[in-house]
Amino acid sequence: MPFRDLIGYTVAMDLRDYLQKIIDAGCLRTVKTGVDRRLELAALCRREFKKADGGNALYFEQVTDSPFSVVANMFGSEQRAGMLLHSDSFSDFSTKVQQLFNRGTGSSAVKLQAIAESLDPLQLETTELHYNPDLKLTTLPAIQSWPGEGGSYLNLAMALTQHPENGLSNLGLYRAQVIDSDHLAINFSSSSGAAEHLAIAAKKRQSLPVSLILGSDPALLWTAAAPLPRGCDEFQISRSLFETDLKFTSGLSQPLAVPVDAEVVIEGEIKPGDTVNEGPYGNHTGQYVSRADCPVMQVTAIRVRPNPIIPITVVGPPPSENIYLARANEILLREMLKTDFPQIRDLQMPLETIFHGVALLAVKSQSVGENKELLHHLWENSPLRNSRLLVLLDEDIDTSSVSSCWWRTINCLQNQKIYQDNGRIAIDATGVDPATLVVEDRHTSELLHRRGAEYKL
Repeated sequence: MPFRDLIGYTVAMDLRDYLQKIIDAGCLRTVKTGVDRRLELAALCRREFKKADGGNALYFEQVTDSPFSVVANMFGSEQRAGMLLHSDSFSDFSTKVQQLFNRGTGSSAVKLQAIAESLDPLQLETTELHYNPDLKLTTLPAIQSWPGEGGSYLNLAMALTQHPENGLSNLGLYRAQVIDSDHLAINFSSSSGAAEHLAIAAKKRQSLPVSLILGSDPALLWTAAAPLPRGCDEFQISRSLFETDLKFTSGLSQPLAVPVDAEVVIEGEIKPGDTVNEGPYGNHTGQYVSRADCPVMQVTAIRVRPNPIIPITVVGPPPSENIYLARANEILLREMLKTDFPQIRDLQMPLETIFHGVALLAVKSQSVGENKELLHHLWENSPLRNSRLLVLLDEDIDTSSVSSCWWRTINCLQNQKIYQDNGRIAIDATGVDPATLVVEDRHTSELLHRRGAEYKL
């Protein structure tokens, strides 16, 4: 299907531009037959992204109990994730992030704040989003991924809120469970920007306006989930990093400007103290999780484009397509940490534990006391403060080889260099004397290189 023929847009890249790109790359398959959004759709997605190359993105034309089509597994490979990030590859994206942090001086937070504040204010335009008073949440193709889940979820809806006092916006990616035709349970963590905004609104005895955005530039999915500093405008960072011309339109029932190219915008509000039991939900730990005090959003309007396409993802134990967004987070974290802690030379996060913040850190040679102080700072005030495991390694180790990192760590375990704090563990595996390392003789290596053709191996 030529997605660009459905609707005309004017921005640099929206969801349909992205889908056309992956079609042109041969990375999208269309499922024309009807698929049940309860279990069947998710099971098909899992079988696809478990393929060696991450499989293909899947476009479902017919989904039960909904007139809308669904796209899934959009970023389940390095190739597609790169395209989503307006890049040719993760290496290209890494260069973009490095260039971003090469601007200005100061901490990573100071740099990012300055970049966001240097851009022109968002301009409001008209949109093709239409309001239909008969359209309800139950019309949307929310999915159930696992048999023990307590309901259906929209899990690629970006939640937009504003600070009730200073007006700074926050864009986050949180799971949203459909409760009934007019209510959603939005599970944002207590440390999120949305939670901060809700707490301030509650103190003022005010409702918090919320807009859930489905669609728009797919790169916003990463920006919304990225570990950016508190108060850093995700829209502005995305505009600067990807050099995109995001355009916005006024809200219909809530005072929040949203991207003009959204497929669906769900507007509503969270009243102080309005919570519900959310879940169970099958998450990346491989276990079901629930929340007893999940904030409830009351919907005040739903706006859609003609023939909207609903993006979804399937969450669960690895392998999972979400790992590729996490790999992009790793690239951002690497530059943030190298900016804030110059003694850190490199960072690697094993894919299976990436959502737990497990980090392998190559650091410059320094004393045991200095390493202990570094670990304290990382746990106290850094994007790795919730990391379950931190490992410090000497610079000679190639951190991209996770097996080499674990091998070095096990060989260097010393009781006095293992630290624990509130369920978190840190290991200092540095201090190997280079003179004691078993390495091949340089002259022999050169000899083999010169005589390579003679061996006929």
